[in-house]
Amino acid sequence: MKKDYIKYILLIIFFCFLLFLSPISGDDWGNYLVGSLGFRHMIGQALGMYFDWESRIISRLLINFFTYHKFLWNIVNAVLIVSIIYLIMQIIKPRHPKTMFLLTTFVILGMNVFTFSQVIVWVAGNITYLFVIPLLLGYLYIVYHHKKYSYKMIVLLSFLNIIMPLFVEHMGVCLVFANICLLLFDYLKNKKLNKAILCYLLCSLLGLVIVLISPGSMKRSMIENPYFNKLNLLAKISYNLPNFVYYTYIVNPYLVVLLCLTIYYLAKAISSKIFKIGIYILSIPAFIITLYYLFACIKGISFNYQNNIGVILYFIVFTIMYFILLLYNYKQMKDIKGLFFFMLGLVSNLVMLISPTWGFRTDFGSYVFLCLSALIIIDKYITEHKLIIRILSVVLLVGICFYGILYINVARLNYDNEQIIKKMKEDKQKILNIVKYPYYVNCNINPENSYHLEKFKEYYHIDKDVKVNLIDNHWQYFIFYHK
Repeated sequence: MKKDYIKYILLIIFFCFLLFLSPISGDDWGNYLVGSLGFRHMIGQALGMYFDWESRIISRLLINFFTYHKFLWNIVNAVLIVSIIYLIMQIIKPRHPKTMFLLTTFVILGMNVFTFSQVIVWVAGNITYLFVIPLLLGYLYIVYHHKKYSYKMIVLLSFLNIIMPLFVEHMGVCLVFANICLLLFDYLKNKKLNKAILCYLLCSLLGLVIVLISPGSMKRSMIENPYFNKLNLLAKISYNLPNFVYYTYIVNPYLVVLLCLTIYYLAKAISSKIFKIGIYILSIPAFIITLYYLFACIKGISFNYQNNIGVILYFIVFTIMYFILLLYNYKQMKDIKGLFFFMLGLVSNLVMLISPTWGFRTDFGSYVFLCLSALIIIDKYITEHKLIIRILSVVLLVGICFYGILYINVARLNYDNEQIIKKMKEDKQKILNIVKYPYYVNCNINPENSYHLEKFKEYYHIDKDVKVNLIDNHWQYFIFYHK
């Protein structure tokens, strides 16, 4: 038991190390300035944004607070990141704990590097898109595994159902969908309506309604997305299918590996050799496409195959095939968890089909739930070998070293740039030449648009008339910064 806690503590220390090395960037510059005006202003600005720009009251308030108090955010965020790993393990209840711990930890360290840059080290993206995930996983674990609740627990979970949608809209939809499924599962099992889960469902609907009727979100949508808003529902879905394919599958090589491995195990239970071979063959292109995406990113080659109609149709067929296999597995094993989290992961991105805004951060919830679904199935079929554990341990160590070295060098570059800024202000120069950061570290860390440039200058107390030049610096092997 003590050894189990030690490995989680070591992971918390590692992520704290990364986060203390990581500077704030992009929207965080402006959010820091809001936080510097005091707690009353933080609350007022969060409520004002609800009526003027966005519906995410809870995440906005936390962003304003934690960006200004980044020291606290570093610790809280590290704990929440590791809690995702811990909760996945608790939900799986693995028969092969060593192998599953390594595979689960790699859900975080093996995610797309751009996703990492937006939901791990960028304060605004992290609080909006990651903070809600451990809350949702913890809630689902409690409801799924506990049959009786105290009055205090029901009140707490009801309150949680109201506030979770206030982090970000599509997670609110996921929560409502999850509650509907849980209510249905419980009714089919016990032949009566579970009043506690019904209460949670109503509370989650209340939270979602608060989000959806936000005047600020409506105003923002009309300003930022006039073309998309004019499309009918089918046109919006057609417009977004490439985004669905791209952000659900293509940009997540680790997820695709887990899904293909799951397909391999599930297909073994099929008696027909022809169907079995057909399923194996059908799963291969997914692996090849996402592997080519990874190669393209490393080589700096443009990748736009998500717009290819053949690729879109293939991944639709891939999704249907995987869903059918999970249904077959449920009939055999009588365990709904794998199917449930797969549907939850799909809903997380399917609801985005009517949204004009996609990105690596919006995909994070879908990525976690789909990985969890695959890991639940893999644990049932995999055999634990010392060689596999050693290989996975080495792969995990490589991931730890990659991010450790990368953010040591990000911190070095940040220190050099701050010294350049300091000297420029001392000499009262009107031109500031700072070195560019790699595009795959903290989101918008290079002030390249007018808003971020304005907030960058305000954050560093740079005169408005100073011209900022970004100097290219080619990092060696992606992780080493040279002066």
